[in-house]
Amino acid sequence: MARSRRVAYPPGPSGLPVIGNALQIPQDRQWLKWAEWAGEYGACNIYSDRPRAIMAGELVGWSRGLGYAQASHNPRFRELRRLFHRFMGPRACADATLLQIQERESKNLLRRLLSEPKNFDAHARDCTSSLILVLAYGYPSNAGDPLGLVKIAQDAMEGFAVASEPGKWWVDSFPALKYIPSWIPGASFQRAAQRMRADLNRLFDLPYQFVKQEIRSGRPNPSFLLSYLEEKNGRETAEEEELVQAFGAALYSGTTPSALTSFILAMALNPEVQDRAQAEIDALLAPEDSTKNAVPTRLPKFEQRDQLPYVSAVVKEVWRWNPSVPLGLPHVVTQDDVYRGYMIEKGSVVWANIWAILHDEHVFPDPLTFRPERYLTDERAASTVAAAFGFGRRQVPARMCPGMHLAENSVFIAIAGILCMFRISKAVDEHGATVTPAVEYDGFISHPRAFKCEIKLRGPGFESLVSAESEDEITSV
Repeated sequence: MARSRRVAYPPGPSGLPVIGNALQIPQDRQWLKWAEWAGEYGACNIYSDRPRAIMAGELVGWSRGLGYAQASHNPRFRELRRLFHRFMGPRACADATLLQIQERESKNLLRRLLSEPKNFDAHARDCTSSLILVLAYGYPSNAGDPLGLVKIAQDAMEGFAVASEPGKWWVDSFPALKYIPSWIPGASFQRAAQRMRADLNRLFDLPYQFVKQEIRSGRPNPSFLLSYLEEKNGRETAEEEELVQAFGAALYSGTTPSALTSFILAMALNPEVQDRAQAEIDALLAPEDSTKNAVPTRLPKFEQRDQLPYVSAVVKEVWRWNPSVPLGLPHVVTQDDVYRGYMIEKGSVVWANIWAILHDEHVFPDPLTFRPERYLTDERAASTVAAAFGFGRRQVPARMCPGMHLAENSVFIAIAGILCMFRISKAVDEHGATVTPAVEYDGFISHPRAFKCEIKLRGPGFESLVSAESEDEITSV
């Protein structure tokens, strides 16, 4: 196609021949550098399809799932979206049984924090994985994980994050490198991809085989996967088996444990926010004739969410303050476009800097400050924070995280429970000095760097909130 010489290309930092700006992309926290470039050179538009992801998608194998699947004319993508809408859409995530499971698994997290508070980051990861295993496969969380599925899930997700790092793998910029044998010197990326693909294959296969074995034994717990297999009535094809395995694997993400660890960091640094949230919970759940320091009679439940507006605002601010996936996944331009006078060529890869969107001072004044009350008075802020889960054009299948409703529910019920039971504060070192944790994040799925804090019961009697299983707790979806 002939191109007008009058059309300019978007401004940006000068690059080198062939490799362009590859050496200028930092190895970590790329969103900060890209936000700096956006301020210097201006912003670009966002598009909805996916580019080829050589490392994460093709070599490791995540293109078999939803995140790296290309949407255009792709029936597999449409079927995966159908499964997500059926099992994890807004209506499915409002189902009373599913909500009860999330409340139960949140209580398991509280018990772990009660017994080993210093391992809060590991508890957030393990309990999130356990919830997905229960929902997707009917794998009971109280069985002690005899198959080691929690670690299998976490290993696969760590591989996803490493393989997805922008600028980390030369093969993403030069696809022909994918054909280099792994034994060639300098082909360490091939060996890394093989290890990560093996982890992903285990996540595809072992939980699926667990469900198949439970079906053969006549004792399967209800689950998403069981519902799908019953729909096929034992006549699923090999392609359908791989599809539902990909669906199960796609349920995992690092967003929930990252958000929970961010919440704990934010509470250690902002005791006044914690005070206000706990006062709201106490006003709702403490006995009406009680004294000021009375213990709530029960943990918060989903049905009381609308009665906890400030706690809900805390959850929104957790997603915004340091988003779990600051850059989202890459997008690709499906046709030539001119945006603000600049030519964006078909096939160009575009990254949406979610961190920058959620730190826009015009929408979120004083963006580095953790300030939940901004959502109580500003509808624009409340609507914009949804960008933490991605976005897409209305004309094509949406690229918002398909698990956003499940993640939002999980983080809300966990945060409400932690606030109800515990007081989070800064740690004290061996000399009695208070240690202020740094707000530093790393990784494609962004987690706070390791920090210490104190997590203690708010007072006598609070342990009774999780001391015994309640009658309405259930074990399957």
